[in-house]
Amino acid sequence: FGTIAIDNITDNVSLNIRNNGSFNANANTFVIDPPTRGEFLLTGGPASTTYTVTTPVSTTLGGPGPATFFMDNFRVRPNSLVTNGSGTDTFRIMARITSTSGDSFGDGDYDDTFNITVNF
Repeated sequence: FGTIAIDNITDNVSLNIRNNGSFNANANTFVIDPPTRGEFLLTGGPASTTYTVTTPVSTTLGGPGPATFFMDNFRVRPNSLVTNGSGTDTFRIMARITSTSGDSFGDGDYDDTFNITVNF
């Protein structure tokens, strides 16, 4: 989600990566380094086969300070996922992060891991 600054901790933060790779942020969120979509290369799949990617409904991003970001609204694109003749394909994952007003964030990295499932 790039690098952001929070103007006022009494207001919520919202940053959404759109399907086309652009983003939008609320007035309390100053984007310093723009966020990017996660891009994944699938290899070793069956040739010319439709597949699905399942993401979590939500997760939290922890970091310095007591507050966390809530990450949800996961989307996988393109809508139609099909491997090529060699069993490879590229897909992207986008999401949204938000916070609750009044959270106390420290300076630093906020991160976490989450699992995705690929089904053929």
